[in-house]
Amino acid sequence: MNVLFCSCVILINKSKEVLICQRPKGKNMSGFWEFPGGKVKNGEKFDIAAIREIKEELDVSIDKKKINYLMNIFFEYPEYFLSMQVYFTDIWDGKIKGMDSQKFKWVKKDELINIDMLPASNKVTQKILKNNSF
Repeated sequence: MNVLFCSCVILINKSKEVLICQRPKGKNMSGFWEFPGGKVKNGEKFDIAAIREIKEELDVSIDKKKINYLMNIFFEYPEYFLSMQVYFTDIWDGKIKGMDSQKFKWVKKDELINIDMLPASNKVTQKILKNNSF
């Protein structure tokens, strides 16, 4: 089974809401919601990949010193095994835009349990609900 290495960032606004993005039509598992991020390129560090993906997907910049590690996720999908590092931050530069025409929205953390998140994201949701930093 192939292993897919990914990283994502939980962006937190001043109202303590988190940003989620909807997977666009035509992509695997389209329609589900997820935390922004993506694949780690060969030889790339997880935190650098997270920062790059946020820039590519949302057109905002994150300083490496302002990104915080939250957890690792390991999840087996039918097609691949996911290894993902999850980060969070409440500091970024720029105005968030969906660069792939994907939908995004800010939600309160307790609303996450009622949203169709990707299966691997459910572990992240549980961690967020227990974390008082958000």
